[in-house]
Amino acid sequence: MFARTGVAAAALAVMLASSPAAAQPLDGWGDDAGWGSVTVSADRKHITVCDLSRDGQAVRVEYATTYLQEWTVVDANGPRWGCGTDSAFLSRITVFKLCEGAKYGSCRPSVWVSRAGTLG
Repeated sequence: MFARTGVAAAALAVMLASSPAAAQPLDGWGDDAGWGSVTVSADRKHITVCDLSRDGQAVRVEYATTYLQEWTVVDANGPRWGCGTDSAFLSRITVFKLCEGAKYGSCRPSVWVSRAGTLG
C-alpha cells in the first residue's frame, strides 16, 4: 500500500515539475524582414538590430523592458549594412518591433517574448 502511494506521489511530482530546457528557447527570439533583422538573446538581456540592405534606409528596433522602459537601437552605420546592439542590465526585454528609418518610418508588428516563447 505504502509503495503504491509513494510511486504515485513521485510520478505526480515529476509531472508537475517544469523542465528548465522548456523554459526558454536556446537561440532567443528574432524577426527578419529581408531589409533588416533583430535578435534578442535567450536570457532576454541583449538585443541586436542589423541593416541587411544597401537601400539608403537605416534600420532600428524599438523595445521595452520589464521595468516599463522603452528604448531604441539604430544600426551602427545608418543606411549602410551594419548592426547595432544594446543590453538591459537590471531588467529583461519583453517586446520589440523592427522598423525602417533611423527616427521615422514603418514598423513591423510587435513581437512579445516570454519564458515560454514568442507570444505574438
